[in-house]
Amino acid sequence: MKRKNLPELFSIGIFVITSLFAIFVSEILYQVQPSVAAPTSSSGFQYVILYIFVAIAFTFVILYLARKKHMNIIRGVFIFSMAYVTFFIASIIGLVIAQTELEYIIFILALPAVMVYLLIFRNEWYVVNASGFILSTGIAAIWGVIIGVWAAVVFLAAFAVYDYIAVYKTKHMVDLARVAVDESLPMLFIIPSKRGIKYKEMEFDRREEGKEEGKESGESDTLMIGFGDIAFPSILVVSSALYGFSNFYAFAFIPMAGAIVGMIILYAFAKRPAPGLPFINSGAILGFLIAFSFFR
Repeated sequence: MKRKNLPELFSIGIFVITSLFAIFVSEILYQVQPSVAAPTSSSGFQYVILYIFVAIAFTFVILYLARKKHMNIIRGVFIFSMAYVTFFIASIIGLVIAQTELEYIIFILALPAVMVYLLIFRNEWYVVNASGFILSTGIAAIWGVIIGVWAAVVFLAAFAVYDYIAVYKTKHMVDLARVAVDESLPMLFIIPSKRGIKYKEMEFDRREEGKEEGKESGESDTLMIGFGDIAFPSILVVSSALYGFSNFYAFAFIPMAGAIVGMIILYAFAKRPAPGLPFINSGAILGFLIAFSFFR
C-alpha cells in the first residue's frame, strides 16, 4: 500500500470498526429493551420516509443559517447533538462496563462532558473524527434495530439516489461540505495525508474547480468523507446481522465486505468531490442480497 493511499485505507478501517462496534451496541440495546423494535418487521418504512424528509430539511436549514452568518447557532446545534448521542451511547455501554450505580452515573455524564469540552476548546481533526465515530455508531446501532433489514435496504437505496442528486445536480451537498470545513463543524471524517497538519490548515477538496492557490487540479491535503458515508451502510450491516443472527458471520460480514468494495471503487474511479453513498450503499445492499440468497 503506497503512502498516498493510507488515508483511504484508514477510512475503510473506520467503517469496519464503526460497524463492529455498532453491532455490539445494538445487541446490548436489543437485549435490554427488546420492545424497541422488531428487526424483521416492515414498520421501519415509516421511519425511513420521516428520516429522509428530516435530513433534507436539516441540510437546507444549515445552508440557510450559514448564508446568514449564524454560525454560532449551527455550531451549538451540532455540539448539542453530539452531547446527546454520546450520552445515549454511554448509557448503553455503561450497562456492561460499570460495576456500580455510581460508576454508571459518572460514566454517562463524563463521556459527553469530555466530548463537548474537546469540540469547543480542542476542535482538531482527530476530535472531529472521534465525534464522528460516536455519532455514526449511535445512528447505525439505533436505526439498525428500529427500522428492520428491508427498510434499511430501501433507506440505503433512497439515500444513494439523494446523494447523487445532491452532489452532481443541485450540488448543495458540496456546499454543505465546504461549510463544514470552513467553519470546523463536526460533519466529516478528516484524514490528513501528512503528519502534523492542523484543522485550520486544511482546505476543501476542489478537484472539479481546477487549480487553486498554486495547487494542481486533483491535489488535496486530506481525505474527507461524510459521517453518513460511514453511518448509513453500517445501518444495513447492523440490521442484517440481527436479521440473520443464526448465520451471524455471513449476514454481518458479507454486507460489510460489499460496502468496502464500494469504497474501493469510489476511491479508484470517482473524481472528487464525489457522492460516496451510491458506491458504498450499493455494495452493502448487494452484500446483503448475497447473504440472503445463500445463507438464510
